[in-house]
Amino acid sequence: MKLASNGKSINTVIGRGSVSEGRFHIETGVRVDGVLKGELVSSGILIVGESGVIEADVRVREALISGRVVGDLIAENKVHLQANATFIGKVQTRVLVVEEGAVFKAECDAGSEIEVATPSDNANEVASDQDEPVSQKA
Repeated sequence: MKLASNGKSINTVIGRGSVSEGRFHIETGVRVDGVLKGELVSSGILIVGESGVIEADVRVREALISGRVVGDLIAENKVHLQANATFIGKVQTRVLVVEEGAVFKAECDAGSEIEVATPSDNANEVASDQDEPVSQKA
């Protein structure tokens, strides 16, 4: 049994050569070296080994990916794509690390929350900009 960085153990392993399909709800961490299809929800860390393939929607605390993931991934803290990783889908996380060599084809929402201005705020900004003289440098 391995320990994750927060002390929670990885007690679920999908080994090389295994194919698992379905909805998985796991209390601690999980390591995938085989194939997982469907849905995975875990309060721990997800480790996808080099031979691991996930074709699923995933919600975890943290993900360390060396294999292939296709689907939507939500990680509360961090997603780390190692150099030989492939990710295709959508990712949402606080911290995203993509090493050189990784394949990353995704819609991405990473970092702190982004404030979006409402249309009325934009109209006020445009109006105030028009009142100020425009200076140009030659």
